[in-house]
Amino acid sequence: MKSNIKKTTNYVIWFAPYILVLLILIVFLPTFFNKFQTGWDDTWQVLENPFVIDASFENIQYHFTDFYHGQYSPINTLVYIAVYELFGFNAIAFHTTFLLFHIFNVLLVFYILKDIIKKVKTKFSKKRIHLYALFIALIFAIHPMQVESVAWVSASKVIMYSFYLLLTLYSYIRYIRNKKFIWLAIIALLYALSFGSKEQAIILPLNLLLFDYVYGRFKYLKLNISILKERVLLEKLPFLVMTLGFWYFSSLYNLGNIIVDNSFPLHQRIAMGAYSFMEYIFRSIAPVKLYFFHSFPIVKGETLPLFYWGYLILVFITGSFVWSQYKRKNTLVIFGFLFFLINLLLVLHILPFPRSYITADRFMYLSIIGMALIMVWFLDNLLIKYKAYKKQIAMALLLYILFLGVHTFNRTKVWKDTVTMKKNVNELIEKRKALRKTDSLLIKKNDE
Repeated sequence: MKSNIKKTTNYVIWFAPYILVLLILIVFLPTFFNKFQTGWDDTWQVLENPFVIDASFENIQYHFTDFYHGQYSPINTLVYIAVYELFGFNAIAFHTTFLLFHIFNVLLVFYILKDIIKKVKTKFSKKRIHLYALFIALIFAIHPMQVESVAWVSASKVIMYSFYLLLTLYSYIRYIRNKKFIWLAIIALLYALSFGSKEQAIILPLNLLLFDYVYGRFKYLKLNISILKERVLLEKLPFLVMTLGFWYFSSLYNLGNIIVDNSFPLHQRIAMGAYSFMEYIFRSIAPVKLYFFHSFPIVKGETLPLFYWGYLILVFITGSFVWSQYKRKNTLVIFGFLFFLINLLLVLHILPFPRSYITADRFMYLSIIGMALIMVWFLDNLLIKYKAYKKQIAMALLLYILFLGVHTFNRTKVWKDTVTMKKNVNELIEKRKALRKTDSLLIKKNDE
């Protein structure tokens, strides 16, 4: 019996990439039957996009130097153009293209995490490293919060910027290994391509510093060793210059003044940022009641209900847990948490952000990697601590994976067309109306 289990485990390890691809295709099967969301952004993003319909050199050149509907994504538009030129406005072709890119992203996550775990957990067996990376990549692959990015053509910017960013991080690992300058040049190119797919990629330098931490490069920054010799900070200067250039370009062209004028006061942004942060954690663990968008609880000028400030306490508790893991030198958990946080920083609304909703599933696309890592680490520790319940814990993990897969399959069908999506949005609107009534009563009671 034990021999059969061992053989099965070995098969799972060696065929992990193929298993990931197969499960993605099964879970996202409804995507192949989905249409364009003509009632939403697919109309102006794709079907009536002048840069797609008339892909002249002049139009493309202009697209690279200006914003379209307040967004900058010329690299993503080039993919639209390629699919359109080959297949026309065929919804299946568009959905298939971006599902393929999601598969590429999952495989990149698998190989990146394998390398990180091998570096951090030197005592882990090869089998354990593979299983860790497999389950993390699997959660990233089939999590219901990924549906919005994968099943909505207009959200493909998230898929594309993540693809180039993950390639950047993979290349950075190669650079850390051999210190060859060519990898820095490749990273700079990939950074530009990632930003050209979606502005959120501007956060890359923080991810690079996080990888420096994971790969132990900060320990060399001591007084008796030259910082310049190790180049940890010096090598980041070109990327910092690129970041400043991207930021200046965005602030110059992307209606920066309007964003600031329409933002909430700082104290409310902090409270709502705490709410968003904790909601993303909760939905990562228990992805229920997912909607197309989650609107702000108030409009500018209104008083924020008192209970939203309670989320600051939850953030403090979360921070205390992370600090305890830092003191225990649990690099893996610290990496997972910081990767989760870094790739959410720009969408927590603490910094003014030009969106009319407080949270959105697609903003979690990359950050789910960090939460998946922490969840797998937690389950691994349960298996070690409660060996007598090993089968039960393993069964619970498999049931959780099954839940994610089934939920994602059904959630993907919600994105079939505009009609099915409007039902989801109307459900959310009714929910928000009920909540706003409750919020108004709470505010009135507090005022009294």
